[in-house]
Amino acid sequence: MLYYVGNATTSHTIMTVEAGKPKRVSDLLEQGFDGFSRSQKAIARYIIDHLDEIGYLSAEELARKGNTSSSTVVRFAQSLGFTGYPELQKAARDEFRLGAGTRPVVHEDQLLLRVEEDFLTRALRTDILSLEETLAKNRLPDFDRAAGIIAGAGRLLAVGLHEAAIVAQHAAYVFELLGIATVAVTDGSEANFARLVQLGSADALLAVGFRRAHPQTVSFIRQAVAGTAGTVAITDNSLSSLAGQADVTLFADIDSTFFAHSLVGPLSLVGALAAAIYSRDREAYDSRLRAVREQVNESDWLK
Repeated sequence: MLYYVGNATTSHTIMTVEAGKPKRVSDLLEQGFDGFSRSQKAIARYIIDHLDEIGYLSAEELARKGNTSSSTVVRFAQSLGFTGYPELQKAARDEFRLGAGTRPVVHEDQLLLRVEEDFLTRALRTDILSLEETLAKNRLPDFDRAAGIIAGAGRLLAVGLHEAAIVAQHAAYVFELLGIATVAVTDGSEANFARLVQLGSADALLAVGFRRAHPQTVSFIRQAVAGTAGTVAITDNSLSSLAGQADVTLFADIDSTFFAHSLVGPLSLVGALAAAIYSRDREAYDSRLRAVREQVNESDWLK
């Protein structure tokens, strides 16, 4: 049950009573997530992953982030028990200030140069923060387990559609160089489903997808799990449709300063997995890499 606390001279703060303890905005969103509509889920995902920003975003700006309307944002805030979006903003801001483990907002006045004069600085600083967030989101035991699954795979499917295709293709490139037979799956062709069916318990599937994730990527990983292949997922948040589907889920931040997501985090995560696998037997991998490069040189491919 929801209650409001405060008086005529102080701002109201929303609370829920559960064993006498106040509930956070992120708790309300996570607990009610399954019952939200598609638009509400998009808003909830953004709030949970960007709690530090919500206090500075208007309803219109948040609506654009979730590909919905400002009226939907307002109605969503009210459905959570807030009087309106401003009260949800205040509760999110209070939660963040009380110690939510999210990254700080970089405001325009904190940059070395004015934003409108230097998009390079703003974009690269955002990517630096994205890498820090990616590091903070992952536990080393999970990362090591993911590296072990990929290193031990007889065959590996790296699945990613739309923007995630770039990450899947990069994964196929680096893991193939290490001697892991890898195919990048970037569409739902019949040939790719045939490859999925052929996966056995000695094989693995790496699924990459962000926000809602492509339905075919979700389908691929569910079928791989049912077929006993090892599975690793790379996504951007714990409410993604890929999160929790795989044996191991790793998280990569994808925030950017413009209209497309930044892939610095997920690409770096793939690179880190490749480095971890390489470190297990440097001599063997060096021998393979030398053989590959000798063939490249002899074929005059680089000339």
